[in-house]
Amino acid sequence: MEGKQEDWCLLIAIVLGSLFLCASQVSADDTVDRNTSDKLSLGGTLIPLQNTSWLVSPNQTFSAGFYEVGDNAYAFGVWYTHTANLTVVWTANRDQPVNGRDSRLDLQTDGNLLLSDANGSTVWETHTGSKDLNVKEAFLLETGNLVLLNSTGGSVWESFDYPTDTLLPHQALKGNTQLVSRLGTGSITSGYYRLYFDYDNILRLRYQTSFAASNYWPTPYLAIFVNGRSSYNISRYAVLDAFGVFKSSDNFGFTAWDYGLNLTRRLTLDSDGNLRLYTLQEGKGIWDVSWIALTEECSVHGLCGANGLCIYNPEATCTCPPGFHMKDPTDRFKGCERDVELVDSGSIAAHLVHLSHTDFYGNDLVGYSKGLSLEECKRSCMNDSECQGFSYVPDGSGSCYPKNQLLNGYRSAGVANDMYIKVSINDSSLQNSTSISEIRPNCSSFGVLVTVSSNFQAREKRSVIKYPLWFAVAFGVMEIVCITLGWWYMFRENDDSFDFDRQGYSAIPMGFKKFRFAELKKATNNFSIKLGEGGFGSVYKGILADEKVVAVKQLEGVSQSEDQFWAEVSIIGRVHHMNLVRMFGFCAEGHHRLLVYEYVENGSLDRHLFTEGESLGWKDRFMIAMGTAMALAYLHEECLEWILHCDVKPQNILLDRKFSPKVSDFGLSKLVDRDRAFSFSKVRGTRGYVAPEWVINLPITAKADVYSFGIVLLEIVSGRNASNQSANLAQWVSKKMDEGKLLEVVDARLNGIIDREEVEAVVRTALLCLEQDPGLRPSMSRVVEMLSRRPEMEKV
Repeated sequence: MEGKQEDWCLLIAIVLGSLFLCASQVSADDTVDRNTSDKLSLGGTLIPLQNTSWLVSPNQTFSAGFYEVGDNAYAFGVWYTHTANLTVVWTANRDQPVNGRDSRLDLQTDGNLLLSDANGSTVWETHTGSKDLNVKEAFLLETGNLVLLNSTGGSVWESFDYPTDTLLPHQALKGNTQLVSRLGTGSITSGYYRLYFDYDNILRLRYQTSFAASNYWPTPYLAIFVNGRSSYNISRYAVLDAFGVFKSSDNFGFTAWDYGLNLTRRLTLDSDGNLRLYTLQEGKGIWDVSWIALTEECSVHGLCGANGLCIYNPEATCTCPPGFHMKDPTDRFKGCERDVELVDSGSIAAHLVHLSHTDFYGNDLVGYSKGLSLEECKRSCMNDSECQGFSYVPDGSGSCYPKNQLLNGYRSAGVANDMYIKVSINDSSLQNSTSISEIRPNCSSFGVLVTVSSNFQAREKRSVIKYPLWFAVAFGVMEIVCITLGWWYMFRENDDSFDFDRQGYSAIPMGFKKFRFAELKKATNNFSIKLGEGGFGSVYKGILADEKVVAVKQLEGVSQSEDQFWAEVSIIGRVHHMNLVRMFGFCAEGHHRLLVYEYVENGSLDRHLFTEGESLGWKDRFMIAMGTAMALAYLHEECLEWILHCDVKPQNILLDRKFSPKVSDFGLSKLVDRDRAFSFSKVRGTRGYVAPEWVINLPITAKADVYSFGIVLLEIVSGRNASNQSANLAQWVSKKMDEGKLLEVVDARLNGIIDREEVEAVVRTALLCLEQDPGLRPSMSRVVEMLSRRPEMEKV
């Protein structure tokens, strides 16, 4: 019976897979099969729903024409021709779609390019209907720039001068232009975020609605020069080149993580308010993120609306504080509203709820006050009818920030503030609670959490294609099957289940499995192929029954019960990042404690840095540094439970087949015995990499990992092993930098083939990470930003 069920499941999978393949083939090839033109001459017309209504660039990289944005609603724009999903880079009428029937785009005989709706009204035009301009034709360049040319071939008008939400290589952002995000991933309408030059000549990201506006990038509470910017260049000009290097006149710049020529790129201000550089995977038609402005997505203002709170779950997720609920679970920007309104916000009718590591940035009633005790700050807010709550910094400074609105809510380990929010004393659910130090979102109600995904290309929908009815029906059947199986999986009786409802999270993530010891013993051929040995135990290569190659780690010194071990491991198993080694499952059987990881082909970084004959080029080294920094920033600030690695070193940085880094052994210090966790040579780190605070028994924070990462950066540049150095590697590098001898620091095996600016940025960042005082070291998210930009910016 079981075999027949498997046969039926296989048959269904094949049928549905075929349907998806057909649909994706239609989606990917649709624009190629149409009759296209390279130009639009005077008197020419483009009309929706007609196969001739397309322009293509000379090499067919870009197409221009009408694309569907709703039921019989169309916009005119430019998009990449060969992508899996429609990727629009410019739109003429993003906020005023036209009717699919009888609307038209005309290059009029006077040279004016005009878009008209079905009723004949003008929706958009270029205002080029002048004899002096002498327009002859519209042409789509290979750069993606739609231009109007005159009789001599000169450009009279170009779409590059009127960007929407995307900049293409060689398209400049100027003082009189801006990028404006979309309202949502399925919308083309103008959203709430913009990239622009302000009156101080600084390139900024801004949240702006009819009731609130604030800048959030660069860091708003830091001075211009502290943010590495300069206001002296009044040209207000920024541009991305073909190599992936972005330069701005305010001294800001960055380099793509996949720096190089002949790659298809775009810089887009996404609907979540984050600015991302994307690189196209040729042949697959999907986009990879190759740079991001804000590694902490919750620092974007307005992301969760009024009263809303952005937390990591583990992705950036919108939820509501206690005493509030979401206005519209399908639209995070609408924020939260009170369960019970404050009739009188004075002390008689309200009380305070405490949220740790939380702030609602801005909207301070009286700027800020210092020297107030917590009790004085509470009294001040409770006696002020305008005060909705206050932020307090428990560092002894007595900083109190009363708020007249609760906007830009954000909770993270990096937030030093505590938040105290007024709630009605008539709210029965909170009458007995005056302090809530931990927020756990409730996932049991559908739509309560709204996830803000950083992987936008996977969620973009191509509305230009109307799928056949049979595909829609098949998709509906598949969705019903998936929902049914999902509910069965969640509620079935199973000895391997574990109750995480108290935390508000699903019990075990998809693909995470509890293995039997006999299963892993067979997979590793009785643990015969040893890949390595570390502070937590030995690692063996294995091949599972489904032929998946894995790495199996036998943990040593673990005496937790099966339930305790399962609980800790399941938390680690929910941590996912492209630069972290993926955990597939575990074994907790008798005295055996094992972890099953993905197998990473090229081994650990130390093999390639310190082994004679092995060598990595500078490009690979820089990408490894950047990827490792991103992984640590995620562990420290964004994942479900903030994790300190405690043993950052090249042996724990693995390299996949493309030499992309994957950090391993994160979170394992929680699994070993408490007394063993204080072993200097094991869990607390490896000699040569440990921060000074370990030795003198100071409190250990994320800055200890930052110190270790600084050592790794110096090893990446120099090729020298810090643990084998008789002299201090950091002191040697610092001395060479003071003497202006940067090139003497660089690994001789690189033969001088380096990017000097990148090398200098890495070394200077490393030395900052190695400050003796932990408070002077940057956070890992700051390290990512520092590595992304070059130390010296040319004037552009």
